[in-house]
Amino acid sequence: MEHCGLIVAGHQPNFLPWFGYFEKMLKCDIFVYSDDVRYPKQCYTNRVEMLMGKVPRYLTLPVARGGDVRIADKQFIRDEATCGKLLKTLRLNFCGFPCFSDIESVIDELQCAYWQYQTVADFNIHMNQYLAAIMGITTPVRRGTYLGLEAFHRNERLVQRCRMLESSVYLCGQGADDYQDELFLKESSIELQRIDYAIGRSMFGEDLRFTVLQGIARHGIAKIRSTIAAYSRSEGI
Repeated sequence: MEHCGLIVAGHQPNFLPWFGYFEKMLKCDIFVYSDDVRYPKQCYTNRVEMLMGKVPRYLTLPVARGGDVRIADKQFIRDEATCGKLLKTLRLNFCGFPCFSDIESVIDELQCAYWQYQTVADFNIHMNQYLAAIMGITTPVRRGTYLGLEAFHRNERLVQRCRMLESSVYLCGQGADDYQDELFLKESSIELQRIDYAIGRSMFGEDLRFTVLQGIARHGIAKIRSTIAAYSRSEGI
């Protein structure tokens, strides 16, 4: 396949993820939410690390039993107590940060989305698109379930995804070596690129590992947007 320069990346629709998730989105031309894969237990699809007090802990979106065939089918628990606990945890742990006012609008959006959706995928994608937008990331996205590639598995699916989206370059995270078969992709004329997370490291330092909300609370949306805009200008995005 002729190299066309279009870069595709993808990831499961994670819950309020770290900035590296959004940096991958920024550095590709099309981002695919892989909601067509099996729901992974004990993973970042329904939880994310954040500092609670000064201790790293998981903020968790409780999920209902069953519906584990695909992430797209998995429902989360919707009740007043669960919603209230999520909102309270975010407010209590970010209220002391210098840019908490920027987090308040995110919390409001989260509360609306919590009652608007039923599945983990729909909720997470809505929130991730909201967060991307306020940070100035406008990369086009697709959903894996809409691409209709569920007959293919793992690396075959990546190859078919790239071909469908007319790309010969796939951008992956640094921890994806156990998932991607680089030789298979190369033989299929797909170039594998690895992201370096340089923007996140320069902005957030040790906070990079935690939910992007922590970075927003500490540094503010305006600073994050300006840093992303400067990168985009330098790269001609």
